[in-house]
Amino acid sequence: MKKYNLLLLAIILVTSLGAQTKKDYNLLVHQKDGQQVTLDAAEIDSISFMKLPPINTGDDFSIEVDEITSSSLNVKFTPKDNNITYYACLTDQLAFDRAWDEYGSIYEMDKGWWQYLAEVYSKSWLEILPSQVSKGPYTMHGSDDYGFILWNHTYYAYCYGLDAEGQITTPYYIKQYKTPKPNPSGNVLTIESITPGDENKVKVKINASNEDQYYVCAQKKSYVDYYVESLGSVDAMFKNLIMSMNPTQLYLHNGSKDIELYCGTSNTDYVLIVCGYDGGPTTAIQLKDFKTK
Repeated sequence: MKKYNLLLLAIILVTSLGAQTKKDYNLLVHQKDGQQVTLDAAEIDSISFMKLPPINTGDDFSIEVDEITSSSLNVKFTPKDNNITYYACLTDQLAFDRAWDEYGSIYEMDKGWWQYLAEVYSKSWLEILPSQVSKGPYTMHGSDDYGFILWNHTYYAYCYGLDAEGQITTPYYIKQYKTPKPNPSGNVLTIESITPGDENKVKVKINASNEDQYYVCAQKKSYVDYYVESLGSVDAMFKNLIMSMNPTQLYLHNGSKDIELYCGTSNTDYVLIVCGYDGGPTTAIQLKDFKTK
């Protein structure tokens, strides 16, 4: 049997049509993201509700995007009252869902973050709160204030009034954004050769048909295979890789060249990963197996 925690913003309609037992009912759930899900009541063990602050129900704040590309997202928060203190944040779909599913609300997730910071600095979370809130207009630069911005990825910019006692003073204000994919490149990339060398180094010869930027790295085959299988595609594996390892200039190249890579483990199966790159893949992602000495 399944248990469901349904938000108060959900509207649950039960259609009986002469129903006599729980097996005769269906539940039509209108979720907070606008999606509708039909559930068989016979499969539901219990239903509970969580009380939430209203969302986007006033004019306390405006949230507008200043810039959005495949690798950048800058959002401006403007309060109606410049004297109000408020908390503003940017998060992705995974964390946004976790806020409701694991913490019960955005506020409780944020509070957990403040409590963590407070422990680091040996203070109470109310003592560190002044460093977390804003006053007046504030522009959040995603790549600086949030972290690495991914292409074709859903993000949520949100804010809410917050006083010195840590109490919410306004509804939640939430805007959803999706970063675009980068423009495709006509660069034809050919892996001419992979030559394992000493000290876990490998020399790679790449032929490029133009000067567009491209990405080259080597990862253990076990890592690549695991994430391709668990995430369902090479593209998803590559996004996970980029998210965990910000691509510095060490991984980015232009034109045909010989590239030396360092692999951490000897006598181990690796995969060379090559693709055009401009804030995301601009060509097909090529994978080629090799083994270190």
